[in-house]
Amino acid sequence: MIAARSLILLLVLGLLLPVSSAVAQNSLLDRWYTALFDVNRLAIADLLADDAVISLEDLGVTQTKAEFIEALDEWEEAVENANLAWQLEEGAEASATTASVLVCYQFPENEMMIREVFGFRGTKIVSSVQTTVGESCENF
Repeated sequence: MIAARSLILLLVLGLLLPVSSAVAQNSLLDRWYTALFDVNRLAIADLLADDAVISLEDLGVTQTKAEFIEALDEWEEAVENANLAWQLEEGAEASATTASVLVCYQFPENEMMIREVFGFRGTKIVSSVQTTVGESCENF
């Protein structure tokens, strides 16, 4: 009887674990994009692991956590009158350790769609690789 209950509990937990991982991942990404667009340096620093690496592939730039936070002064000016929307990329494999996101950045003079592939360790972002998908958000 106890063994059967333990087995049922393990099965239920096994079914709920992917759901709870996805919920935690969405929460983490929601906090990330809110902090990024608010240019909240403290929140961004808290979300990034100390050894985080951010790669802006189109620009050929790779930044450490400290370099990324230092570059936020420039970013703050860029997003002053901008909007953004994000969603998990359909069809992309997501796990507790990775996620692929499509982000629509709408600036006063232009818009662009970016794919951002994240790496996670627990509740921290350990990597982000950004590439441009398109020069508009038409299909977003």
